[in-house]
Amino acid sequence: MGHPLKGTAKKTTTPKDPVCGKRIKRQRAHIAINYKGATYYLCCPLCQAEFEQHPDKYALRDRG
Repeated sequence: MGHPLKGTAKKTTTPKDPVCGKRIKRQRAHIAINYKGATYYLCCPLCQAEFEQHPDKYALRDRG
């Protein structure tokens, strides 16, 4: 008989910076921005600035 909790662990995905496409761990992100009910994780100040200037352009991309 298998372990009772085996296979029940919630799998998490590593989010992708919507500006540069880099996969980053949530805890290592430069910043997390909430925009229109979704959270976007950005890897650096340059990606943050670009996202803040054109949020709708990047919000439409796959978040992870």
